[in-house]
Amino acid sequence: MGAARTKPAGSGPGGREPLAPLIHGRVRLIILSHLVRAGRPLGFIEAREALGLTDGTLSANLTKLEEGGLVQIVKGFEGRRPKTLVRVTPEGRRRFRLYVEDLKTIVPGLDSP
Repeated sequence: MGAARTKPAGSGPGGREPLAPLIHGRVRLIILSHLVRAGRPLGFIEAREALGLTDGTLSANLTKLEEGGLVQIVKGFEGRRPKTLVRVTPEGRRRFRLYVEDLKTIVPGLDSP
């Protein structure tokens, strides 16, 4: 029987895993990018239309981001109509910034104007 394998230390800054899988998924990356760029909470419908996603795809990926502490989902009402707002948490902004820094170390030329 061979020696037990251990997971190598991450190659990102501080030994962490680069390109966090939670953010790196294509749909989650575009959702988080859009929320960070907007700089304000977005309504579910506004986000869905801006990103061209189905309700199910947006909802499933927002749930994963919320479970990871990157976004906060607030359900309420506007008048009698239900309204869902999504905002990036401070932790979400921090981890997105780290993701972008990691990406710049992997992809040449991203730092260039």
